[in-house]
Amino acid sequence: MLDRMFNYENPVWQFMGRIADIMILNAMALIFSIPIITIGASWTALYYCTVKIVRGEDTYVWKEFWVSFKSNFKQATIIWLILIPFLLILSIDVLMWINDPTLLPKVLKITTVIVICIVLAVTIYVFPILSHFENTTRNTLKNAFLVAMINIPYTIYFIIILLLPIVIVYIDLRFMMFDMLAGISAPALLASFGWNKIFKKLEPKAEETQEEADDSNEESIVKEAEREMMLTGAAQSEDTDN
Repeated sequence: MLDRMFNYENPVWQFMGRIADIMILNAMALIFSIPIITIGASWTALYYCTVKIVRGEDTYVWKEFWVSFKSNFKQATIIWLILIPFLLILSIDVLMWINDPTLLPKVLKITTVIVICIVLAVTIYVFPILSHFENTTRNTLKNAFLVAMINIPYTIYFIIILLLPIVIVYIDLRFMMFDMLAGISAPALLASFGWNKIFKKLEPKAEETQEEADDSNEESIVKEAEREMMLTGAAQSEDTDN
């Protein structure tokens, strides 16, 4: 009985191990985000680890996090620096809007909301995609936009999951302890169940040759997105004709 209790294959120990992994990832994501400029690389490494956890792969989170952080640092930082000005400007617009709802005309309000949704969606999608696919910076940003547009239900789910820790702390500061322990990694892990399904649709098929897989990996998301958008457009045309 004692052997079974202290066996690391025991579901209880596995569950406790995952809890420890989540807390370690949260601490690393916080620490590696402190310089602000490294937030992009930190989020990329975080999603690299959480997707592996969701897939049931053996994951030494501290090691996997560091490997991904180093390998994606340059590209993730460039993408983050591109996004920062948009996020700052939109944040200022929202604050001004909250302080004075009559400040912006109706047309400008609608435009601002649309731009906020696009920038937020790209920011949410770009780092998980970067963690899983090798591509140019331009194509990674383009892919993030396309995948967000063709996966609206997942986009809404990701926004809710990622904003939830902020909302609960705003409601009650006593939840701050949860945020410090798992407020970043736990939502990322929950979001990764969705990412795993999205990635499976976009990954090169197993029967492809290595050369075909490399070519597919470069543009797979764009092609998949464009294909789905074309099919949607065709279906809509048929409905219109009928």
